[in-house]
Amino acid sequence: MIEVKIAKLLAPYELVFESDNLDENALESDDILCKTLFSAISSGTEVSAYSGAPPLRPIKAYPRLVGYCNVAEIISLGSSITNYKVGQRVLTFSSHRSHFKAKNKDILAIIPDGVSSQFASTAYIFHLGYDAVLNSNIKYGSPVVVLGLGIIGLGSVVASKMSGGKVFAISNHDVPKKAAFQMGAIDVFSRNEISELKSILGSRMADVVFTTSNSWNDWEIALDLAGYNGKICILGFPGRGIEDIPFNPLDSRYLYHKQLTLQAVGHAPEENDSRQFLKFNEKDNLNFILNEMDNNNIDPSLIITDEIPWSDLDNAYKKLLSRDESPFTYILDWNT
Repeated sequence: MIEVKIAKLLAPYELVFESDNLDENALESDDILCKTLFSAISSGTEVSAYSGAPPLRPIKAYPRLVGYCNVAEIISLGSSITNYKVGQRVLTFSSHRSHFKAKNKDILAIIPDGVSSQFASTAYIFHLGYDAVLNSNIKYGSPVVVLGLGIIGLGSVVASKMSGGKVFAISNHDVPKKAAFQMGAIDVFSRNEISELKSILGSRMADVVFTTSNSWNDWEIALDLAGYNGKICILGFPGRGIEDIPFNPLDSRYLYHKQLTLQAVGHAPEENDSRQFLKFNEKDNLNFILNEMDNNNIDPSLIITDEIPWSDLDNAYKKLLSRDESPFTYILDWNT
């Protein structure tokens, strides 16, 4: 019998690790038994849940599991599983927990030998920026602005650069600015330097703006920087937890006059549809990200603040919430 540790939020700021038992000798024929090696904190989603931000969907907010960036080792297989092997490292959406059972559909990717488990746990974080780029139709040489340089914003910087965009970024903090330069941004500006950025962009302005925060001020900046027939890709949740709207977020001066397109970004399709109409899906995208890590085209070390024991998750949430030293994400070590 395996004792399983599972992270759960009972209420805002009330994180516990519950214990459960998992019988490794009672697998269904299609079960894949996994032991977590490392899991990454998706700081935006998890810290919002930790601090009690309004839920994104009309569901019961608590209690809730946390985490979805999990790298695990397969330790046992059901009798009908033939496409995986014991000892393989796999990427899954499992929450922060020490062990779990999975099905074939739950395995998102096999980790390449040249990619560490710690780096692989960040693959979905980078995937969100990559998915935004796929939705943006960036052309080679397109001027691109990334507004907000948390982990999703930095993922958008590296994906935009890989797609041939001329990437400019906006942040008020020195640590994310440095990371954005390392990931390929041409220049990085503070929010009080928007007029300087506009002079560089010229009358064309930006073909694509990625906005990653909930701030209405950032939303207005995005509308201002987008050029005619431009696209704004929304990776944040404008207005979430903010009651007062200081301006009209659908102002015709921007949307109508510029003929802007707004693109919400969050999930790639899990699978191609029956007609194979969808060129990209979640598993393909994640395998692409892992291969780019393997080829040293994506450097996850730039967004990993520290590697910590799984039992320090609560302290990690507090540090991410305080934003001291501009932390990006923490990697939980489940081998301790």
